Amino acid sequence: RKHPQLAFHEVQAIFADPRSVQNQNRTMSTKAVLAGTAAGVALALVVTELIKRSKRQAPKSIKLEYFPIEAAAEKVRLAFVMTDTPFEDVRIPFKEWGARKATAKYGQMPILTIDGKEIYQSRAMVQYAGKLGDGSLYPEADALLIDEVIGLSDDLARDWMPGLYSGMNPAKFGYDGISDDDKKALVIKMRGKFVSEILPKYLQWFTDLLNATEGPFFCGGTITIADLVVLPQLKIFTKGVVDHVPKDVLEAYPVITTWMAAMLATPKIKAWYDAQK
Repeated sequence: RKHPQLAFHEVQAIFADPRSVQNQNRTMSTKAVLAGTAAGVALALVVTELIKRSKRQAPKSIKLEYFPIEAAAEKVRLAFVMTDTPFEDVRIPFKEWGARKATAKYGQMPILTIDGKEIYQSRAMVQYAGKLGDGSLYPEADALLIDEVIGLSDDLARDWMPGLYSGMNPAKFGYDGISDDDKKALVIKMRGKFVSEILPKYLQWFTDLLNATEGPFFCGGTITIADLVVLPQLKIFTKGVVDHVPKDVLEAYPVITTWMAAMLATPKIKAWYDAQK
């Protein structure tokens, strides 16, 4: 049932004729109490729902398994770090992967185990982690923009794949039975094209997205999972560990380097990477 509220014409009459204030005083007081009661009930319902959500989002145990590198798992690790969510960070050496692969659902990692249940696909994981804590990493109001940025990141990962894996598995990209020297030449060719033609397009698109916001991050003044997805993806190119990709490849895009510096200076993220040294 709707609680009585002071109609606009009543308010207008009061201000038009000050003498009516005295006559309306008792009615206003009663309606104010009822309105206040309604607001209190609404607030209590909101708090109750938040408590329920908090309980639903607080698993007893979380374990994340991946190789001892950043790559696909890092965005998930960062989301747990940013939400102060305790998790077991299991780094499986490459030589031990064969045994674990035999029991992995899709024969791949990362693998997230929540209260004994295994979950696969890193995008699902980071979206789950983004809803933990106060939910600010994946707010509903910015969900479409966040998903757009993550989708662009997925496109970049797909376009980087030939350059990344052509030396290890050239047959996958239509280069079957080539010699080791040809593999090396293929890697140089693929990565050269990526650096000169493909990556610049994405860096400009990310720049445009950042320029369109009112804050230093992809959704403004607050970090979201969009930032956590893109950070390790671009950060790897600055470390000087990817052959034939110069570590200053981002320098021509100051908006991106400024964004990355802000991300890495965020206390929780800084503490995380300091602990990895």
